[in-house]
Amino acid sequence: MSEYHEWNSFENTYMEDSFVLDIQESDTQLSLTVEIVLTEEHPLYKPPTETEKYCYRAGNIVFNDLVSVRWLARRMQPITDADDRIDYGNIDIFEQTSDGYHLVGDWGEIVVSSSPPVIEWSTWIFD
Repeated sequence: MSEYHEWNSFENTYMEDSFVLDIQESDTQLSLTVEIVLTEEHPLYKPPTETEKYCYRAGNIVFNDLVSVRWLARRMQPITDADDRIDYGNIDIFEQTSDGYHLVGDWGEIVVSSSPPVIEWSTWIFD
């Protein structure tokens, strides 16, 4: 078993305080749109604004070459933050197990069998 911060492209990220904004699923790909927390060691890191606790960067966690997607729970209840933006909560668990990639958060629980996930960084940045 391994955890996300040990994988290429996930180093120096902190998913437990990142926010899931959307989840898109197709026959070949699962993509989570996320406001990702970057640690100071990340090359894209910038000091947080006065109103933010962390440096956030928009990106998609993408699982390509899907073999299977198994939802163990699907909640997707929107949460409105202090700035009136909607998200679906954090990623509390993100690990690789013998069954695949296991993710858990307020939005649900899922096991994904696919090629290794990657982060595709968005060109837009949160204010």
